[in-house]
Amino acid sequence: MARPVKLQSDQVVDALKRARGLRTIAADLLAINVKTIDAYLQRWPEAMEVVEHWRKARKDLAEFKLDEAIMRGESWAIVFTLKNARDREYNDRVEINARIGELEPYEYGRAAAALAP
Repeated sequence: MARPVKLQSDQVVDALKRARGLRTIAADLLAINVKTIDAYLQRWPEAMEVVEHWRKARKDLAEFKLDEAIMRGESWAIVFTLKNARDREYNDRVEINARIGELEPYEYGRAAAALAP
């Protein structure tokens, strides 16, 4: 069995930078297992900083692209944004505040009769 290669922190950091913080790709670049990358991330804060930097950058890019789609008037982007806005009431969630037994059974016939002309 081959002897494990000892890597230096700068080698791991460089691979993570080239892989844009993606652990699996960095592991492939270094020809090591992802679990080994994870161990290095625990040991070397500077390596974890690279991963965190790219996670934030990826989210920023996604928000930027979403904003571009909104500005182009793409309805999917507008709906997505409104449905996920936590400070607005544009969502599909329905809250029911009642205990079991307090709600009256729904009567289809009575509701249909009320809607009839």
